[in-house]
Amino acid sequence: MTVSPTDSLKARIFDIQRLSLHDGPGIRTNMFFKGCPLSCRWCHNPEAQDPHTVLSYKANLCRGCRLCSVCPQGVHRFTTDSRNPVHEVRFEDCIGCGECLKVCCYDALELVGSDYSVEELFQEIQSDLPYYPIGDGGGITFTGGEPMMQYRFISEFAERVSPIHLCMETSGYASKEAFLEILPKIDLFLFDYKMTDPEKHSEYCGADNALILENLELLHEEHADIILRLPIIPAVNDHDEHFQGIADVLNRFPRILHAELLPYHSMGESKAEQFGLNVSQCSPPTEAQKHQWLSKIKGLGIDKITMS
Repeated sequence: MTVSPTDSLKARIFDIQRLSLHDGPGIRTNMFFKGCPLSCRWCHNPEAQDPHTVLSYKANLCRGCRLCSVCPQGVHRFTTDSRNPVHEVRFEDCIGCGECLKVCCYDALELVGSDYSVEELFQEIQSDLPYYPIGDGGGITFTGGEPMMQYRFISEFAERVSPIHLCMETSGYASKEAFLEILPKIDLFLFDYKMTDPEKHSEYCGADNALILENLELLHEEHADIILRLPIIPAVNDHDEHFQGIADVLNRFPRILHAELLPYHSMGESKAEQFGLNVSQCSPPTEAQKHQWLSKIKGLGIDKITMS
């Protein structure tokens, strides 16, 4: 049998969420792609940054049976006190062989990140498609991680599910060529704008924002539909300079449909422990802070902004 390029193309995905209401219009299926070129300190999907399949350990489900000591890499180690064993997981030594998963009776262990061909992914979500009648809203949202890292796969997959409405949630940190290829196949870009100051952007996100702004300009010039998404983190970017930067971007690119203010939440902190990662611990904003942020941006003459 001849294998077509589409059949041989693979993407690594770490989650598929159905019936989502917050990542594009209508009811959506969200596909979370692994890998991200940025390393935002407040990332709420820290397990997505690494493009490889990674080990997840849920300590609350572990019963200390020690069967996972079968790991040939010595990833799982225990204290000698059998009355109250402490399970140490050396995530950095895991090679993803899955031997520990085979013996874990309590679902405390999981390998996160599965490879799909275009057709395999289509079959996975085929039962969702009746929820997306053309013209009634709803569809598929590519998110992550940074889905633009796997844009060639998404380009092929978009043709397979056409004419379903497609959203691309992106940091904007990808090549111009990647955006030009994917542009005709994406109905709506959910485009993050994280920090105005390029040095602060580099400090908190791992790279400056020059490429991101270039790609935002490119999409705007090509008349793409764009919603600007604004993660606001207390004591990091909730200041007047960034709010003015947001207003400047929206004034510079008037065809942006609107902006969504995304207040920080702490979900990434608990998930980080599950994967042996570290993320900055910030305090979630109060309702009063959220409304103050929104009021300040609107006070700069911006009316096409809502709070998610």
